[in-house]
Amino acid sequence: MKNVTDSFVSLGHWPSAGGFGFNTDIFATNPINLSVVIGVVIYFGKE
Repeated sequence: MKNVTDSFVSLGHWPSAGGFGFNTDIFATNPINLSVVIGVVIYFGKE
């Protein structure tokens, strides 16, 4: 059990590759958001 806890603790020391943050570029985020919303509407609209 100690090995499992050590592996989770060691994961905290690795820096994230890109990190998480808000993308403020409206032209980059709009197509992503639109595709998600349209996909959800189509999926639930078929039922």
